[in-house]
Amino acid sequence: MARKRRDNDAAVAAIRASLQHRAFASALQASELQLAKTAADAELWGLKGQALQGLERWAEAEACFLQGLESSPGNARLLVLQGHLYTRLGRGQEAISSYSRALDQDPGLTDAYRGLLNFRAIPADAPEVAELLGLALNERRTDSSRARALFLLGQIFVDAGLDHPGFAFFRQANTLIANTIERGKREYQVSAAAAAMTAEFFRRHARSEPAAPTCPAIIVAGLPRSGKSLVENLLAAHPLISAGGELALVRKLVGGLHQGQGLETRAARLAVTTVSPLGQHLPLAAPGARYIVDTSPANLSRLGYLALLHPEVPIIFCRREPLDLGLALYFKNFRSGHRYSYQLATTGRAIALAEKIMQHWRQALPNPMFEVQYEALVQDPQGTQRTLLSSLGLPPATPRERPGTGAEWRVFPSRSIEAVGTISPELVGFAQRFHSQLAPLAKAHAEETARPGFVSRGSNGDRARRRGA
Repeated sequence: MARKRRDNDAAVAAIRASLQHRAFASALQASELQLAKTAADAELWGLKGQALQGLERWAEAEACFLQGLESSPGNARLLVLQGHLYTRLGRGQEAISSYSRALDQDPGLTDAYRGLLNFRAIPADAPEVAELLGLALNERRTDSSRARALFLLGQIFVDAGLDHPGFAFFRQANTLIANTIERGKREYQVSAAAAAMTAEFFRRHARSEPAAPTCPAIIVAGLPRSGKSLVENLLAAHPLISAGGELALVRKLVGGLHQGQGLETRAARLAVTTVSPLGQHLPLAAPGARYIVDTSPANLSRLGYLALLHPEVPIIFCRREPLDLGLALYFKNFRSGHRYSYQLATTGRAIALAEKIMQHWRQALPNPMFEVQYEALVQDPQGTQRTLLSSLGLPPATPRERPGTGAEWRVFPSRSIEAVGTISPELVGFAQRFHSQLAPLAKAHAEETARPGFVSRGSNGDRARRRGA
C-alpha cells in the first residue's frame, strides 16, 4: 500500500510539472492513466480538468470537474478549480456558487475568497472578514499563508473605500513576505552583460541569416502588471497568433549556455549557430498560427542573447506610469519570484531599472521593436491592436466570439483580466489615492532614474558584474 501511494505521488508530481510547462496533452494522458487506477483521487480529477482547460476543451473540463465532485462530494479544492473554469467562461454566477460552496467546506481556503472577489465585493463588516483576520493573526500558520489572508483583507478594505486601513493590511502582508527573503536578494536583477550589448556589439556579431528554423515567437517584454497580458489577448484575437503565456523562452535559452565562457565567446558562438535550440522549448501553437506569444517578465534583461540568435523575432515593450505600476505590484501576491515587489523602495528601483533596460534595448537590438504604453492601450485597445498587427505585417483581426461576456468581472490593481474581463481605463491614476503612502517608492524611482547605468544593486548584482553574466 505504501509503495502504491509513493508511485501515485510521483505520478501526480510529474503531471503537475507537465502542467507548469504547458505540456497539456501529456498531462491529460498521464492523469487519465492514473485515474484508471485511482478513480476516487480528487487531486487527479483536478489535474485532468486543468489539462483539458489548457487544451481549451471547455465542455470536457466542466464534465471532468463534475465527475470528480461525484466521486469526492464537496471537495473544496475541486470546487475552486470549477470556479476558475466558470470564471474563464464568463459564467459569473456559477463561479460565485462554486467558490461559496468551497468556503462552506473550508472557510480557510484563501483561493476561494480571491475567486469571489473577482465578481463581488465583500463588505468590511462581513463574517468573512473575521475569518480572514483569524487566519492572518494565527501565528501557527506559515508567513506566506498569513500574508495571503492579509492581501485579501487589503483588497476588501480598499474596495470599501477604507484606503488607510486597506493599505496597512497590504503593508503587513508585504512585510511578512519580505522578511523571509535575504536582503541581498530583494532587488530587481539586471545582468551586467546587458550593458555591454550595445548597437556596436550587435554589429560586430551580426548574423548573415537567422538560425534555423525561424523562431515563431513574439516577445512581449516588461514588468508584471504593465499590460503584457492585455497585449497578448489583443494579439491572440488574430487567427495567425497563438497565446503562449509566460514561456520564458529567452531565460531558457540563456540557461542552456555555458556560463563559464566570457560574453564575447558566447556571443561569437551564438552568432554562428545554425540550428536554433529554442525549438525544444516551444509548445504547439494553435492550428494554423504563425506566431506564439511569450509574456514572461524573465525575458526582459536577457533579450540580447535572443538577438544574437534570432534578430528576426519581434519584441513589444510594455510600459506604465510608475506609481500605478508600483501600486499594482505592491498589491499583488505573487506565487513565486518578483522578490523586489514586497518593499516600496525596491519596487521603485525595479521600475526605473526596467525602464532603463527597455530604453537600452530600443537603441541596441537589431530586432523589430515596438512599444505599448498601458494608458494608451486601455484608452484605445482596438487602435493598439490595429497598430501592432499592421506593424507585424498582418491584416486586421476579425472579432471572434469569447467563451463568455465577462461583464461581471471587477477591476482591481493587482488583478489581471486573464482573457476574462473587458479592457478598461478604470485603473489609470488609481495610485493617486495612495500618493502619500507611495512616497518611498516615488523617491527610490527618481533616485534610480538619475543614477547612471542599470546594473542591479545587492550581492547578486555584484556577482553578476564579476562573472560578466
